[in-house]
Amino acid sequence: NNLKDKLKSLRFYKFYNGLLVMRKLLILSLLFMVSGCASFGRGVAEAIINDKKEDTRQCEIQGSPLPGIDDLFKNKQVVKVMMVHGVGTHTPGYATRIRENLALKLGLDVFSRRDKDITLIDPDDRKTVIGNLRVTRMQNEEASKDLIFYELTWSVNTSVQKRILDYDTSGLYEHKRAAFNHTLKKFLDDVIPDPEIYVTDKNNYILKATQQATCWMLSRSWSQLKPEEKQVCRVSSFNQMKDLSRDNIIFITHSLGSKILMDSLTDMVSTVAAVEARPDMAQSPKVRPIIEELKNKEMTVFMLANQLPLLQIAGAKPQVTGQIRSYCRPKGKNYGYRVFKQVNIVAFSDPNDLLSYGINQDFVDNYMDSRMCPSVTNVNINIAEEISVFGAGVVNPVTAHTEYDNDTRGIEMIAKGTENFKQNELLSKRCRFTHLKN
Repeated sequence: NNLKDKLKSLRFYKFYNGLLVMRKLLILSLLFMVSGCASFGRGVAEAIINDKKEDTRQCEIQGSPLPGIDDLFKNKQVVKVMMVHGVGTHTPGYATRIRENLALKLGLDVFSRRDKDITLIDPDDRKTVIGNLRVTRMQNEEASKDLIFYELTWSVNTSVQKRILDYDTSGLYEHKRAAFNHTLKKFLDDVIPDPEIYVTDKNNYILKATQQATCWMLSRSWSQLKPEEKQVCRVSSFNQMKDLSRDNIIFITHSLGSKILMDSLTDMVSTVAAVEARPDMAQSPKVRPIIEELKNKEMTVFMLANQLPLLQIAGAKPQVTGQIRSYCRPKGKNYGYRVFKQVNIVAFSDPNDLLSYGINQDFVDNYMDSRMCPSVTNVNINIAEEISVFGAGVVNPVTAHTEYDNDTRGIEMIAKGTENFKQNELLSKRCRFTHLKN
């Protein structure tokens, strides 16, 4: 019995020691795994934690001080803002976020109960639908600020052609791709065809949609628009020039929209120049004052995710280039033949946005019509936040291309401008402004 008791004690002792060894091994293993997990996830976790402490995204403005929407509210005058979207399929209402962000910055808290929708029709055949124009009115309580927001949607012109690629993101291939890659492929299939379709569009439906939207914006007041319209806007060049010379207008574009609007403005410049070239029109008592008003008019275009340089590769040059000094400086020999006093072009681009570009002065000189007197301000801005993964900086390129309309610095620039940059607490703290002079 004593021997049996001793053997039992010995077995228990060995079992107990085995548990202690296993416990130590388990603790060491857990410590190793925790340490490994910490190093594995530290980049993402620390990036998220550190991001809450300080926003280190860059914001550099290089160009001229510019007015914003708020600077145009003078003597209770109406300000008209038009939004032109870029690549990708859009439906009416896509500009709601930027519209409401601007309204918040401008103190506009009274909206029209119902938007007004205009179905845009091809003016040549009078039956083909080429887009939609949604119009919203926004005011402050005192009605001292009155803004009409025009949202142009032209995706109807590219949706049919893009169906050729529908099979690529159907069930035939979806199960063969990783989820992230499938989402990215679906995004690319939706956006890549649009520039090609625009450049090769023999009917110019997208450009016509922009011109028709501009015609409606210039020729009708809010009260003159019906809740729903479906017809061609036909207004003479004279009347469009008259309205353009008097209205307070701001354009906002995104990606491909920058090229579309620039082509529309270039066409407008050629039209005005053609009118002025006719002595019977140019010297008319009715026309001459309007032409002179245009020559002293300044307009601003905010181009988000600007793509002008990329899309100019396949485009034709304007009629008059390389003569900005001649047309736009008071002592220039063609100063009297300019069309506008100045068109301010504010080009927003995120270096991590793979589909946006800055604009250098060589491009302005060689690929913009000198008669519009273009002046470019580049905004080099990080829209998407950078995180660290395995010690390397990573930025989502899709976010970098699509989130301009929700960036507080960009919204502040459009709403308030940069003429009072030093007094603007938000911009002066989070952006750097470099004034470029001739």
